[in-house]
Amino acid sequence: MKKLLSLLFAFALAAPLLAETKTVTLAVRGWSCGGCAASTRIALKKLEGVEDVKTDHQNKEAVVRYDDTKITPAKLIEAVENDGYPATVKAGAATSTVPAQPQSVSQRASSNAAQAEERVTFFEVPLGCQAAEGLGCGSMAKPILRDLEGKKEIADARINHPGTLLAVAWKDPARSGPGRAVVEKAFKQRDLETALLQGDARDNALEDLVTDRWYRANEVDRLSEREAEIIAARLVGRVEGRLALSKERSTALKRDLAAAVTKHLTRDSEEDCDPAKELMEVAGKHLNATETAELRKAAEQGIAALPGEVR
Repeated sequence: MKKLLSLLFAFALAAPLLAETKTVTLAVRGWSCGGCAASTRIALKKLEGVEDVKTDHQNKEAVVRYDDTKITPAKLIEAVENDGYPATVKAGAATSTVPAQPQSVSQRASSNAAQAEERVTFFEVPLGCQAAEGLGCGSMAKPILRDLEGKKEIADARINHPGTLLAVAWKDPARSGPGRAVVEKAFKQRDLETALLQGDARDNALEDLVTDRWYRANEVDRLSEREAEIIAARLVGRVEGRLALSKERSTALKRDLAAAVTKHLTRDSEEDCDPAKELMEVAGKHLNATETAELRKAAEQGIAALPGEVR
C-alpha cells in the first residue's frame, strides 16, 4: 500500500511538469511597421502563461505558445486589443498541442543562478523605425540610452541594429534583478513596453553582442543616417517617374534630402523645428514650384513603405 501511495504521489508531482502547452495563431489588424508588431509581442509576453511569441509584420499574425491552464486565446486577444490592434484567431489555424519538456533539477538551479547574477540582461524593445524593416530608430533610442547610461546601476546600454533588443550591462551583476525596474521605468515614461529576454533567445543575443551591430547613445546616429537615406530615396522614388528627373538631378535631390532628414533626426532639440518646411526648402534648390508640390504630396503619404515599395 505504501508503494502504491508513493507511486500516486510521484505521478501527482510529475503531472505539472509534463503539462501540455498549446499554440494559437492570431490575425492582427492595424500594424503599420515592425515596431507595432514588436509592441504587441512584448504585451503578449508579459502575460502569465505565455511561453513564447513570434510575430510576422508582413503577414499580420502572431503565433503564441501558451499554457491553457493559465490563459486562454480570448485573454490573448484582449491583450492585443488593449495594445491598440484588433485581433482574432486566424481562420484555418486551429490551436495545436505541444508537450512541454520538463527541466531537470540541475537545469533549473543553473538557470536560476544565471538569472540571479547575470552580467548582461537583454530586453525586447519596440525601437524599430517606421521607414524600414530591420532598422532601429536612432532618434527614439538615443534619449532612452542616455537616460540608462546615467543610472548608477548601469555600466553600459546598447540597442541592436533592428531596434528589437536592448542589452544592459550592470556594474554589480548581483543587482541585475532590482535594476530591471530602472529599465522598465525608462520605457514606461515614454509609453513603451519591455519584456525580459530569456532562454535560447538570450544565449543567441549574447553571442551577437560581440558584433559591431550594437549601438550606444553616442553611436545611434549611424542608424538615423541610414534611415534618412531610405526616407529620401523613397520620397524621390515616388515622384521621379512622373517628373522625368534626370539621373543627376535625382541623385543630387536624394543626397540633399537625406542630409536634411539626418539633421532633423540627430538634433538634440526640437525648438524652432519644422521638418516639412526644411525639406521643401531643400527640394526647392533642385525642383521648380510644380515639382516641389508633387514631392510634398509624396511626403504626405508618410515615410513607411507603401504597397509595392521596397521595405
